[in-house]
Amino acid sequence: MIPCILNIAQRFYALVGTMIDKFQVIIDVRSQREYAHSHIPNAINYPVLDDEEYEKIGTLYKKDSFSAKVRGASLVCKNISKHLMQLENIITPAKPFLIYCARGGMRSKSFFVVLKDIGYQVTRLEGGYKTYRKEVTNYLDKTPKHKFITLVGKTGSGKSEIIQNYKDSIDLENLAQHLGSSFGGICGFQPSIKQFQNMLYDKMIKLEQAPFVLIEGESKKLGEIIIPSKLYQSYQNSPKILITSPLEHRIQRIVKQYGVISREFFQTSMQKISPFMEKRFWLEAQEAYNKEDLEKVAEILLVKYYDKVYKKDNYQAKIEVQNIEDSMPKIQKIAKSLINIE
Repeated sequence: MIPCILNIAQRFYALVGTMIDKFQVIIDVRSQREYAHSHIPNAINYPVLDDEEYEKIGTLYKKDSFSAKVRGASLVCKNISKHLMQLENIITPAKPFLIYCARGGMRSKSFFVVLKDIGYQVTRLEGGYKTYRKEVTNYLDKTPKHKFITLVGKTGSGKSEIIQNYKDSIDLENLAQHLGSSFGGICGFQPSIKQFQNMLYDKMIKLEQAPFVLIEGESKKLGEIIIPSKLYQSYQNSPKILITSPLEHRIQRIVKQYGVISREFFQTSMQKISPFMEKRFWLEAQEAYNKEDLEKVAEILLVKYYDKVYKKDNYQAKIEVQNIEDSMPKIQKIAKSLINIE
């Protein structure tokens, strides 16, 4: 039976085990701005005070706490009433769900009491999001228990596709919404550091029992996101598989991935790499881009820039990838041998 008040002074997932997956819904009742900055993965936002209301009540509270409570309670009741009708088709009395606010205070308590009295199987997260975040940071500050197999290799060799096609893997680029290079910002806006950590924590918890975990040997920084030191050290010191691929296949991957970027993005990225590339090749890439010869652009950048700045890693095994699907069984076999799995 799931407790009505979920205490996570111990590890969040350790306490509920796999029960976290049994929650039909996780409801975040904080304001839209708080939620947008970071939240528990897969939580949905039903604020009991919106951004403007939360700010006004907070300002009033500093001057007159009682009046703030009265006005706040009135707004909370109004918003809860609206949310109840919206949630009727999302949550059911038959399945448990979780609710939380910033510190496990009045915002979640107010909604919790109403939902509980109606007959829903609702659980309130004691300590709220603040306690959850404490658990996330504590977890990421420790050396991971996972057995990592780290994929290394030149740009365009297929490492990311391998990671994406293997279920027991951590795709750091996807979590960070950045590909790690000077052109890596094509994914758009990155999540906040806190949200990146939340998603990483969620993924790592679920993979603790995996025989091994594939991960790419990313640098310490992906755009504005910094990889937790313990995780970075762990995968850098883990067995490595060098992934190689014919140049023509690498070119195809790069064109497929980067071929949709705007001229402005291309020019900005080219300026970033200009100090590290011979001017004649830099100009040649610019000319090829102006002629819309993207394959030529990719070839020049791979051979004359990325391959030259690529940091060569020590590795324990090597595999050439031509077809991702055919390569997966080989990678699994090599990985198992590297960590002595029968």
